[in-house]
Amino acid sequence: MKTISSITPVLAALALAVLPVRADIYSDPGGIGDFTGGTPALDMSSVTVNNDSANLYFTINLGGDPTAVSWANYYVGISENLFGGVGGDLNASGGWGKDIQMSTGGMDFFVGAYPYYSGGYNLLTWGGSAWTSAYYTTASEDSTSVTIPVPLSALGLSAGNTIQFDVWTSDSGSDTVLDALSDATARSWNSNPFDTGGNALSYTVTVPEPGACALLGLGGLLAIVRRRASAREF
Repeated sequence: MKTISSITPVLAALALAVLPVRADIYSDPGGIGDFTGGTPALDMSSVTVNNDSANLYFTINLGGDPTAVSWANYYVGISENLFGGVGGDLNASGGWGKDIQMSTGGMDFFVGAYPYYSGGYNLLTWGGSAWTSAYYTTASEDSTSVTIPVPLSALGLSAGNTIQFDVWTSDSGSDTVLDALSDATARSWNSNPFDTGGNALSYTVTVPEPGACALLGLGGLLAIVRRRASAREF
């Protein structure tokens, strides 16, 4: 049984090593201080994007506490170039009534989170002429960040697919973009039109391969065998 004892940790470590742990960090080019409105909960420092086999996760890291602000909104625009690069503006039918667009690639999906009020988020899908809406109740926040898990299936994504995206902060009033991940422009309260243009960020979906999961399971099975063998020794 000494052979099994020595192999088990090696296999478990190998299984963990081949699992594709993906977490890309996108720093806000303007850093803390490019929202000058005095509310650090709307001032992004970076956004972390990762995924598992079911969800795409956006964690918006902030300069202040989002749980202390009841009207803060956090937005993600996603482009998959589904309509030949012509996507939706949030002023279009079914949108959020804010003049925000991604003219390069086209905004095909929009995520609008209002976590303090609802603990969830609104997912809009562009159909070519209007937005359709779905609601998910899983957006969360802590003292420094907001995390939004979006089902890969809702976005039509699988391993190897690449998206273009942007992340914005706003409020529940008439303001539009107050901070944008895609640029370093310093902004205060405003209702100006916003277009990400050619500044969108990219992320490629990675999902654990079945073989890696099977290897991890084998390591666990050998661990059970080891425990049973040790028990017999007593």
